[in-house]
Parts: sequence; structure tokens; C-alpha cells
Amino acid sequence: MSFRDDFEKIIEPIQLNQNMPKEDFNAKSFPLIQFIRDHVPNQLYKFRGCTEHSLDAFEKDELWLSKASLFNDPHDSLFFFDKESILKAANEMFSVENVQTMLERIKQGTVSLEQIHFPNADIRQKMVETIVSFDAQQLTEMIWKTIPDFSEFLEKCFYSAKDGIREQTKMVCLSESIKSPLMWAHYADNNKGFALGYDFTNNDITICSNCPNRNCNNIISASIYPIIYSDKRFNATRYGQWLVEQLVNSRFGFPTNPCYDDQFLFIKAALYKSKDWAYENEWRIICSTANPALEGRDRYPIPKRPMAIYLGCQIPEVYRKILIHMADEKGIPKYQMCVKNYSEKYELDFDPI
Repeated sequence: MSFRDDFEKIIEPIQLNQNMPKEDFNAKSFPLIQFIRDHVPNQLYKFRGCTEHSLDAFEKDELWLSKASLFNDPHDSLFFFDKESILKAANEMFSVENVQTMLERIKQGTVSLEQIHFPNADIRQKMVETIVSFDAQQLTEMIWKTIPDFSEFLEKCFYSAKDGIREQTKMVCLSESIKSPLMWAHYADNNKGFALGYDFTNNDITICSNCPNRNCNNIISASIYPIIYSDKRFNATRYGQWLVEQLVNSRFGFPTNPCYDDQFLFIKAALYKSKDWAYENEWRIICSTANPALEGRDRYPIPKRPMAIYLGCQIPEVYRKILIHMADEKGIPKYQMCVKNYSEKYELDFDPI
């Protein structure tokens, strides 16, 4: 069992909500934070092609975050709704038997009128009198006429929630593997690019991490997590059930909850990827900011100084010279990737420059 399997077991039961007391939030977060501190590698790598944007980011010590919809994996941050399970629960909720039980509770006074959100007590009383005037079969039919088609509603919920995560969550992807031929081929322009090494121990991600001004409008909250490689997408069925419950409550004037009880769910969904991508050995920085102008962008940078640079084994000489000069100005170590002629392994290696 890998540490990523252990990580999945840690995050599964964690439910975080901005409305919970700070002490509870910290207590629930602690196992997660401690696990990351214990397992984050001494160095993680960002692979880049020799583009104007990549050279500029290196010069300015910037790491750029992007929304998931711009990534090369169409399943990235895409969760799963068990639609049949949700529809079954809805059908059971509004069965004649359950409606009969609800009617009896209303008649017995075990459902408080104050729980029904209407302007005044007279309207609430008339609503209750109207409800109890129906028998269970009549009321069940009325409910199903009032509520839109659940299947269609779930489709809308799924696409809205999916787009919310894939369009709003900003992330940067890094790898544990500097010697992976696939990483160099896929993300560093077929070995003609470069990679930068970064230190994220102690969860020290941005300059905001150590800034005492927690009321700054431009503060960027960031955390780093290992990716979980799985045969199945993250299961957000409980979230889908909650969306249905909120719809029903709003239609009948009952209280709704504007905040889902597990806001960490949206981060969880971004931490699951298919096992087909396991070769990446990915870690992911996920950021958010209270600045709407910044959060609304498709991409934005966070300041982070690299600790080393690695040049692809087929990098053009002109870019090799440029990057060596830039690294010398920063005073960071430089390494040249290479293929060892007398090694039996299918992996790249590197030599200091």
C-alpha cells in the first residue's frame, strides 16, 4: 500500500465547513496537515517548454495556476453522481407511505409551523390546513406535479457543480519524478525544455503563508496535496442528494441550507485522477483568494523561488545558454539531464553543470 492510499483514507472522513468553530476546523484539519508535512518530498518539479511565458515566469520566480478545464485530461476534477441512487432516494422520500407519515406528524403537531418559511403565522396556518385537507395519495400526486423532473434537475445540478469546480478551482501541478522519460516527453517539449525544482516542506507555498496581515484583500490561501490515483472518480453522490433536498425544501417553504456541510468536497474532487496518470507521481497546489478580480481569471501566478534547474537532454543550445545565465544570476544549482549509456534502466539521469 502506498502513502497515497493512506492519504485517501485520511481525507475520506474529513468534512470542513467555514461556519464551524475554528477549534473544530483546526482539529479536523490537523491529521491532514500533519500527513502532508510528513510525506511531501524535499523537492518537487515543474516541467516547462522553452516558451516566452515559461522563461518569463522563471525570471520572475512565478508559478502559474490554471483552472482544471484548461488541463489536458477531460476527467480532471470531474466527480461522480450515482444518479440512480439519488433518484431512488427521491422516489422513496415522496412515496405515499412517507407522505402519510408526514401528514400524521403535521396533524399531531410534531412538525413546528415556525419551520415553514412564509411571511406570517396566518399564511403558515392556512398552508398547514390546506395540506392536511388532502389524503396521502392526493398530496403525493400534488408533490410530484410541483417538483420538476428529477432526472433533468440532476443533469443541471451535475453540470453546474462540475463546471463550478473545473472553472473556478485554480491549481498548479508538480511531480516527484525528475528522471521520468514520460514527464520530459509530455510536459517539457520532448526533452527540449527544462524543469524547476521547488521546496514545499512545511507547506511553505507562497509569501502569504508567513505574512502576519491576514486581512489583506490580495491574500492567497494555498495548500499542497498528493494526487490519489484510482479506477473510479470521486463519489459526490451525497452532495447530489443534498442539492435535491434543497430544491424540495425551497419549493415547499421549508428551511434551506445555503452551505453544504463539506466544503472540502470540492478540493477532494480535484485530488482524484485515473490510474492511467500514475506515472506523473503528482502533487497539486490548490489556491483561492478573496480578490474577485484575481479569482475570476483563468490563470494567475503565485511567487515561488526555485531551488534548482534541470535542462532537458535535447534542449537547443540557445536556450541552454539563456537558462544557465538566468540560473547563475539567481545563484541556484544547474543540472543537465542525460541518458547513461551503460545503465540498464529506462530512466533519465542528470549531471551537475
